[in-house]
Amino acid sequence: MRARTLGVLVGLAALGPAASALAAGDAIMPLGEVQPGMKCTGYSVFRAQQVEPFDVEILDVVGVAANAQPEPRLLVRVSGERVDVTGVGPGFSGSPVYCPGTDGTLRNAGAISETIGDFGGKTVLATPIEQILGTPVQAPAPAPGPAARRRDAALLTRARPMSSPITVGGLSAPLMRGLTRAARARDLALIAAPPVPADSAPVLPFTPGSAVSVGLASGDVSVAAVGTVAYVDGPDVWAFGHSFDGAGARSLLLQDAYVSTIVNNPLQASDFGGTYKFAGPVHDVGTVTSDGFSAVAGRTGALPPQTRVRVHAEDADRDTETDTEVDVPDETDVGNPTGFSALGFVGPIAVSQGATGVMGSAPQRLAGRMCLQVVLRERQEPLRFCNRYVSDGTTPGDGFGANPLALSAGTDASFALSLLDTYKGRPLHVTEMSARIRQTRAQRQAYLRKVTLPRRVRRGNTVGGTLVVQVVRGPKRTIRFRWRVPPSLPIGRRKLRLRGAEPDSGGGFFDEIIIDLGGEDFSDSEGPRSLSQLEDAFKTIGHYDGIRLKSGLRFYRDPVLRIGGRATTTIVVRKGRG
Repeated sequence: MRARTLGVLVGLAALGPAASALAAGDAIMPLGEVQPGMKCTGYSVFRAQQVEPFDVEILDVVGVAANAQPEPRLLVRVSGERVDVTGVGPGFSGSPVYCPGTDGTLRNAGAISETIGDFGGKTVLATPIEQILGTPVQAPAPAPGPAARRRDAALLTRARPMSSPITVGGLSAPLMRGLTRAARARDLALIAAPPVPADSAPVLPFTPGSAVSVGLASGDVSVAAVGTVAYVDGPDVWAFGHSFDGAGARSLLLQDAYVSTIVNNPLQASDFGGTYKFAGPVHDVGTVTSDGFSAVAGRTGALPPQTRVRVHAEDADRDTETDTEVDVPDETDVGNPTGFSALGFVGPIAVSQGATGVMGSAPQRLAGRMCLQVVLRERQEPLRFCNRYVSDGTTPGDGFGANPLALSAGTDASFALSLLDTYKGRPLHVTEMSARIRQTRAQRQAYLRKVTLPRRVRRGNTVGGTLVVQVVRGPKRTIRFRWRVPPSLPIGRRKLRLRGAEPDSGGGFFDEIIIDLGGEDFSDSEGPRSLSQLEDAFKTIGHYDGIRLKSGLRFYRDPVLRIGGRATTTIVVRKGRG
């Protein structure tokens, strides 16, 4: 698990001469003093953690009415050795722009925030610093400056926030590939975060221009959005120059970040094209407390409340095991402002990654079992269920080559955690989610060929019978079993139609997870109304995977094989004895 450091921050001098002119609480330049033609300086991280300057020219101040409120922006052009080749894009949002005042002192005028589709990414928009600081941490927002001139509404209509794609670290390639494509179909961007050992990236104090992350998960699996620090005042930090979700009060991880490189793509035509920072989070250093329309804000120091996710996975064939541990911020006490919890997205991914990683590959024929439990502060006993999974490689899968058993287990975990999000009773605090998974490549799928029962049976009595099944890519087997004749079975000659349980495909996992992340199709049903109903709902996730009668009544479940297919037999039902 990646180590976290919250020790004493090293001195500002470690950032190098490019950042030496920047300090906490730097003077700001009111919007009314910003003039076209100003030659200014922007600051951002282009490699590792080093803040470096680049040139910025103010082209104009533009604005458009939105909800009867002006939303002014600075139209700027970037240049210089660091940006001439790549331009700027996602990950640069929040890069502060310092302009000289009348006394020659550099003042923070705003931060780069939006792209306008300019080829090469050189002409972009910046959010004025007063709007950024209007996102409160604790101190009141400064008084607004003069109203901006309103022109070029079409320009602002084309503007798109340079919001960083959600960076996800620690996932196997097929799992990451599936998540990325499902997200893209819903206009969400996910990219794999570069692996960065924590000991190679020391904890540095935030200054304007530092790389910063808003984190949804930290540990063996990381989920975060990377941007740039726009302003610092003591422990208070403002970043991005636009919203993360725009959900108001938050309780997420404030993290520093490491930039591996700038991915150069001059095309800026879509949310997924264009230059961006290939970057990821490193250390948890505080709490993101506010998510406004013009910035995210937080404070270094104490971390938010968190839920520990633990996944223990075993490969029974190789006798190997892995442990995946992830910390997920818990926003229960701020009311889960987006309507869904970070745990509902991260927990299933951790389950799927744990089950995938231990195998070292993605075989399509698997059998296994998962037991999952959720520990609540408000309940003495954990919520729990167990399920058995079988995949024989013959059913349509996800199309990405991912481990089907891992995806099926992740889907069940997603459904279980969604019950907590739909629960409308008193707030519930999840202190831990844990899963134990064991898998084997042994073929444990068979199909019904024949069923034999006594010709005459009595209701309520137990009788012996046999099943003939065809093991997939194996021999036929005869299974002897005992069956209790249902007391409700109608008297007379009856044809019993038996239906087995088909293998798991793992399909649907990616779509379900990404829907949760995007906040779409979120169920607003009341859900379980009490803790006892919540417990019952959890138990129902533990599904019966044996043979059933056509009526739905359970017939037989083999302790080893998943038996699918169909068969019929005819019996005469009589009244039970006594």
